[in-house]
Amino acid sequence: MRGSDLKRLYAAAVAAVSQGHLDRLSAVGVRPDTIARIGQSYPAFGVLSGEMETGGRFLLGEGGAHVVQPIVEHHELIDLVAWRPGSPMRWGLVNGLGWLLNADSCFASRWDGDRLRLHATPLDWLRADAVGGVVLDWDSPDLTWLRGFAQIDCGNDMVAASLGRALNKSTRAPRLRTMEARHVA
Repeated sequence: MRGSDLKRLYAAAVAAVSQGHLDRLSAVGVRPDTIARIGQSYPAFGVLSGEMETGGRFLLGEGGAHVVQPIVEHHELIDLVAWRPGSPMRWGLVNGLGWLLNADSCFASRWDGDRLRLHATPLDWLRADAVGGVVLDWDSPDLTWLRGFAQIDCGNDMVAASLGRALNKSTRAPRLRTMEARHVA
């Protein structure tokens, strides 16, 4: 989905938010001031109907209402993550491009002390006042960017184990060639 289409979809999702949705998030431990604070550049969340597909994709359309949150990198909306408060461990991406919830703030934190906090789910992140981030795609090649942090505080043992496996995977390196001209005398 192109950027302008994704922005329109997210605007429709935000317009669908009702007081009942806000009350439901409050009932599962999300403070209203967190929602208000993180909704400055992009609104904090919207609501879309759909279902989870195997492979981590969210299919719009028939299905129950899901919380959707913006995935922003370099101040641009690149994807949406969808999840339900009753099953926050299961989420899906609309485009399949997002890998880290709250990426811009996470990488800005490297300048503040070289420390990152990772949570298990988008709901856990909201409950923690939206500090840190959530890895949404454990197979993303972008995970190597996390190696630049001196310390990563993991929300639980599952996050720590998943992060350890992801960072210890061998990465394919390109073949290197020297392109200097050789002059034969």
